[in-house]
Amino acid sequence: MDQKTFGLVADKTGEVLNGLGYRRQGNPAQGEEGLSVVYVGENNAYSVLYRDAKKRFELRSCDVADHEPEGRWKTVSMWLYDPETDAPGEARSIADDFVETIKGPQQIAAVRNKKKKKKTEDDANDPLFFYNRFVNIFPDLKGEITEEKAAYGDIRAVTFGREKLLPRLEALCSAGTDQDRISRACTLLSDQYVNGDLDVRSIITIVLLNGLSAAAVANLAPQFGEELAKGYKSGVKMKGKKVKPEKQKKREKIMAETLNEMDR
Repeated sequence: MDQKTFGLVADKTGEVLNGLGYRRQGNPAQGEEGLSVVYVGENNAYSVLYRDAKKRFELRSCDVADHEPEGRWKTVSMWLYDPETDAPGEARSIADDFVETIKGPQQIAAVRNKKKKKKTEDDANDPLFFYNRFVNIFPDLKGEITEEKAAYGDIRAVTFGREKLLPRLEALCSAGTDQDRISRACTLLSDQYVNGDLDVRSIITIVLLNGLSAAAVANLAPQFGEELAKGYKSGVKMKGKKVKPEKQKKREKIMAETLNEMDR
């Protein structure tokens, strides 16, 4: 990660933190995880980190003890960013999201929801992370995400996908004229099907792909990754069916509840 791009994200985030009484702790430094900078407040601290191994920016927070970060960082927002392929404009969008996350009136509720999920840094990407990635393809989706978080404290995973993302995908893919954006959308779907959690996989196959018209799918399918192609074939079989939760296995139960939510 080059210092200029990192500075764009860290400095813009730092501006709002400085206005809230936080102080920067030293200069950006390269550590084992990646390049990072820390801002310390009276009760908590924020860190902007670019995690080299996973090619993503993270906004993290932790408590403060004796005027120093206590070190148990919790990620409150994260965005994939590949310096070799992503444009500087995407870094600016990441900085804007970090600022909104810090300033948002529902940040406390959102953090509580994340704690309830008991997810670790190494867990797969969740629905909020998945929808944030689509802002690079549908910039107007950013406002929808902000409103959703402000109203509910988090993303209503299935409802948001069906009502907000699906119509945009349908318009893009059924028209079939903007091949560059269609290709980017397909790459994102394929990547997130592999790296996303069980809820993300269900959203991709059952909510989005099963919700698209035949014309739209025809423009997407030739570019599916191997795993997504298999998942799509399985997902088609779920059309019109209800899935009962399997109480014996917690993760399968979560997926079943996600699928049943679509029928409400």
